[in-house]
Amino acid sequence: MKELEYHGKVMALLEIKDLKLWYGDKQVLFDVSFSLGEGEILCIVGESGSGKSSILYSVMGLLPNYARVKGKIIFEGEDLLSAGEEKKRAIRGRKIGMVFQEPSAYLDPLFTVGSQVEEAYRIHFPEAGDSEEKALQAMKKAGIPDPQEKYGLYPHQLSGGLKQRVCIATALVCDPPLILADEPTTALDVSVQKRILNLFLTLKEEGRSIILVTHDFGVVAQIADNVIVLKEGRIVERGSVFEIFDNPKDPYTKQLLEAILL
Repeated sequence: MKELEYHGKVMALLEIKDLKLWYGDKQVLFDVSFSLGEGEILCIVGESGSGKSSILYSVMGLLPNYARVKGKIIFEGEDLLSAGEEKKRAIRGRKIGMVFQEPSAYLDPLFTVGSQVEEAYRIHFPEAGDSEEKALQAMKKAGIPDPQEKYGLYPHQLSGGLKQRVCIATALVCDPPLILADEPTTALDVSVQKRILNLFLTLKEEGRSIILVTHDFGVVAQIADNVIVLKEGRIVERGSVFEIFDNPKDPYTKQLLEAILL
């Protein structure tokens, strides 16, 4: 794991300390702590309802109004939980990109996919005159074939795999150092899934950091450097991908690993 230096101090790109989260009266995260270095892929694994996605939404500052959060989320040396909304908006998309689980729910059916990727860039660079070119570059980088042609299509004209690649292009268009991916390969066939995971590996080689949440240890085996196992909002195990696969300690981790062998 590479580390960064800020003001003479070495620290991780992202550090989460004692994160607690409530939705109304229900607590869903309990003292979650971990760090992420530059060029690292961290997978957060757990069943549905374990709190995986809630960690990502906490980092992005996209929690609902009824949520209450405590702890620290330190990104590039600054605590995002104590930052103002204007600062969060400046970071969201520009410094931290997110790939959502269901692209059809994220993409606006009334606008072409190219215009939506372009808009994500223009929000942060309104004076730039190359927004269309940046959008096309991001679409190409995301592995969209014939991006010039796909630029003018609407979401309903694309397959599920292509829609997910549009969402990845939107997350990439501003060249953020951190990408958050929420079950990005769910409901995709195996060949499309493999291409998307290979894309994340390419992004890692470029020095980007990625947090990917999944319930599938098969995905973890293909992509992860380090792994966190989450159960009912608590981290029950953590380690390198080799440590987790070769010597799992928690019974819940063993249960999840056994599921991919069935």
